Amino acid sequence: MAKANNVFTTGDVARICNVATRTVCIWFDKGLLKGYRIPGGKDRRIPITELKRFMKANKIPMDSFPPEHDIEH
Repeated sequence: MAKANNVFTTGDVARICNVATRTVCIWFDKGLLKGYRIPGGKDRRIPITELKRFMKANKIPMDSFPPEHDIEH
């Protein structure tokens, strides 16, 4: 999992939310899941705080959230 600056890749988010990576890309491209693209590439990054917000708003279980991150905030 991406660790720099507390962000996740679309693959990380897909594993956490138990969906396909393409689904995460669609959420991102529709503006439902906020984040940013890596300069010079197509790769997307989603901040942990945004993923938590998205999961809570969409009632996605936090069971798969990595234990090294505090899920209460």
